[in-house]
Amino acid sequence: FYYLQTATWERTFKPEWQGMGIVEWATQHNIDENFLVKKIVGKKLQDPVDVGDLVNAKEIIRRRFIVGLMVDMEESISRFNVILGLNFE
Repeated sequence: FYYLQTATWERTFKPEWQGMGIVEWATQHNIDENFLVKKIVGKKLQDPVDVGDLVNAKEIIRRRFIVGLMVDMEESISRFNVILGLNFE
């Protein structure tokens, strides 16, 4: 969203979004309703989603994603290694 407020070189640049807040954009201009939930649970964009889909998407993320912090790279890599079974300590 913020990127497209300034990226005049992009096809999807929207000059009318400049200076707009995220809440206004989400409530008035966002047509991708629950896009990520639909992608994660395997639904088509035109399919409706419900709270069960959100719960499933959150569980998929919890089980399949590992998050690390660049400011603490050594600790992050150590945790990745443990989770992936590559702990050499």
